Amino acid sequence: MSNVEQFERVVTEAGATALSVKRGPKGAERLIIQTPGGLITREVPLSGNLGKDIQGAVTTANEIVADAKSLTARPARYLSTTPGSKAAWSAKTYGPGVSRSAWFVTG
Repeated sequence: MSNVEQFERVVTEAGATALSVKRGPKGAERLIIQTPGGLITREVPLSGNLGKDIQGAVTTANEIVADAKSLTARPARYLSTTPGSKAAWSAKTYGPGVSRSAWFVTG
């Protein structure tokens, strides 16, 4: 199995896509990784040590897949409306629209 195939395999297992290897003007190489759908693209510098380069590719792939999932998750709209939450408790105790600090105002 070639090095390119190894990069493709581990990045695909992490849920991303290895697009290509980009070479800089001084010979520096970078692996281009992208999430499915192209939401996030990142370049991973390659050092020439296959073990470290694969670990860096896996770490980066896991990070961008997690970031993409976070960015595309459903909005959290109902954080304080569960029964027994602090917001629900204070609305029952003090009445709707009355903040807790209003009860401690001195004249």
